[in-house]
Amino acid sequence: MNAPSADFAASLRRPRVRLGLLALSGLLAVHLGFVAVGVKTADEWVKRGGYHVLLLTFALWVWTLWRLWRARARGPAPSGRELAAAAAAIGGVTLLALAAEPFHSKILYDEFVLQSTAFNMHYFRDASTMVRGYDVFGLFVSTDNYLDKRPFFYPFLISLVHDFTGYRPLNAHLLNAALLPAALALLYHLGRLLAGARAALLGVLLLGTLPLFAQNATGSGMELLNVTMLLAVMALGAAYLARPDALRLSALVLGAVLLAQSRYESALYVPLAGVVVLLGWWRSRRVELPWPALLAPLLLLPYAWQHQVVAHSPIQWELNEHQTARFSAGYLADNLRGAAEFFFSTSPQLANSWLLSGAGLVALVLLGVRLARRRPDLRALAPAPLACAVFGLGIVANTALIMFYYWASLADSMASRFSLPFHLLLALAVVAVAAVYGARRRWLVPAVALGCGAFILGSAVPRQAMHLYSHLGIDEIEWERRFVEARPPGDRLILTGKSSLPWLVRKCPSILISRARHVPDRLRYQLAQPTFREILVIQSLRPTTAEGRHQLLPEDELPPNFKLELLVEKRFGTKIDRVSRLVAVEETAATDAPGGRTTPKS
Repeated sequence: MNAPSADFAASLRRPRVRLGLLALSGLLAVHLGFVAVGVKTADEWVKRGGYHVLLLTFALWVWTLWRLWRARARGPAPSGRELAAAAAAIGGVTLLALAAEPFHSKILYDEFVLQSTAFNMHYFRDASTMVRGYDVFGLFVSTDNYLDKRPFFYPFLISLVHDFTGYRPLNAHLLNAALLPAALALLYHLGRLLAGARAALLGVLLLGTLPLFAQNATGSGMELLNVTMLLAVMALGAAYLARPDALRLSALVLGAVLLAQSRYESALYVPLAGVVVLLGWWRSRRVELPWPALLAPLLLLPYAWQHQVVAHSPIQWELNEHQTARFSAGYLADNLRGAAEFFFSTSPQLANSWLLSGAGLVALVLLGVRLARRRPDLRALAPAPLACAVFGLGIVANTALIMFYYWASLADSMASRFSLPFHLLLALAVVAVAAVYGARRRWLVPAVALGCGAFILGSAVPRQAMHLYSHLGIDEIEWERRFVEARPPGDRLILTGKSSLPWLVRKCPSILISRARHVPDRLRYQLAQPTFREILVIQSLRPTTAEGRHQLLPEDELPPNFKLELLVEKRFGTKIDRVSRLVAVEETAATDAPGGRTTPKS
């Protein structure tokens, strides 16, 4: 290398130059993310390029973690007894969680949307969700795709599992089943750094008392990935503060970028990762800025563009009829009441743990009082407590933000999952208090551990076995799926009043009944041609009288010229689910118009 080139390379390594490059990267990311690129262009760029940016980020992170693993300090190995206790706790909680609840979706439609996005990522490397899909010469092709509001790190990981094992909807559930012990192991690692091996087991056992954890471990939602990434970033923050170098900083920053794309509000943790970096510089008295950190703002561009698209798509906000904003102080009172009910409820209808709630809140108060009295020096504070404190403040801010969200009453079984990060904070608070008070009261940790074990067997396991909080509309879809799969094999078209996604992710063409009413000529043509073995119609009936009379939902009704053959009905509570076969679509002047559109009667 000649002298000018060497001087230029050396100048790029100077802290002031690196800080200037970071500022330039950040300003460019803000300009491109929120100013220069319009909504329509942002929508197209995210759909076409979001997967590839995410692949680059994930590959860089895995490569950095591998280098970090190889460069790790060789300290004293844990004893065999310690490893056996950790494996027993993590394995036991995992086994009880996975055995108690079946592998199927738990949150109505959200999980099918995520699986649909993973489908497009796997087959077409397209970060979008399908509306319709059809088999074309042996390949199931999705059509009318759109950019969904849900972050797509979880669908991306599902698509990777599809890449290596073949496409199957079960892969989404298997991914969460694998994330469960990973999250518990990370929690144990953090607890061990905070308070030692014995107290760390408390964190694992306390999460074992929470049925909400098991519910998400056997579902196909993104909540468990968000929890795992949050724990991973906290652990990387502790590793960086213990030894502030370029490699650990890269792992922390890239992990924070991926965490931002794990849940909607998890972008809040990105500035906190920056705070940890600043603390590392301050404690080590030197500035390190490796090139992955300089790239980080630009790697967040797909997140910024997706946010811009969703902000200009009110239909994706899914507001109720009387609501006009996603966040408002008007939602606070109801959400606080719902939170109080959820955290301390003893009803099996909710997937909570009043033991974790009570012990964790007491622990948070004790820690707050202790910090207020002692005011520890940040430079002298151990790395793990400092990292956990920084991200713990983020968890509190995250939970406070959710309380202003239009659909965040934790007593609603569909919204309870929003509390998972706060439960992590509660568990870590108990572990931290055990470190402070357990040294003088050696009976404290074993007593709490025995209490957790008794609570798991006496309360958590029965709740998980009943899983009443997981029956909200999913049972009907699962029954429909089993019924259809038990019929003779062959191509079929499903007309449904619920959602077409549960069928599309299984490569079964499906359209909504509302659309079927407008295309009678096309359905008549399909009945006359051997394209499908059969066309099935799935409808829902609701009670109309105290005597038990039922009536079709208005949106599930078909015109009289659609002739149906009833196949089966099943009652779910007060509702009835019906599956019929479409046998004919009679021609009528009122319903058959050019282009397949309905014309009004004269």
